[in-house]
Amino acid sequence: MKASKKFNILIVSLDNRFSKLVAATLAEKLDMFVVDCGEMLVYDLSNRKEIIEKCGIEYLKTRETSVLEKCASFQNTVISINYDLFHEYSKLFINSVIIYLKLNNAKVKETTNKIAYQSRDQFISKNCDFSILLDKKSKINSVKMIIEILSEVV
Repeated sequence: MKASKKFNILIVSLDNRFSKLVAATLAEKLDMFVVDCGEMLVYDLSNRKEIIEKCGIEYLKTRETSVLEKCASFQNTVISINYDLFHEYSKLFINSVIIYLKLNNAKVKETTNKIAYQSRDQFISKNCDFSILLDKKSKINSVKMIIEILSEVV
């Protein structure tokens, strides 16, 4: 399936590695570009500690915003983003179709406790266009479900 319009798909979950894997697979399937926001920040802001020491946190935040605005302005791109960046910068992606790959608490290794999982889950759920509840981490199943949703809205 090829996307008929030039739009972006933003993939977010509470497992960043899984989000990146699904985004890459989906992009390949839809013949779209793929980018990970975290990797773009690392590339553009290679030495965050030095930037903070020499220029301050406000400068770093300005640079982060600039990089993420660039990501949001791409066309025909599947974008993966981690929770922390999504929490802080989700408003930049208003022109993207935001898909939340919702994993149950037991499947999310990075979550340290149930309270963190619940509050993060609530925030993403409230700020996404579509939520896909997954009983297991399956990139193939996830991609199929995303394509199904997109075929109904695009």
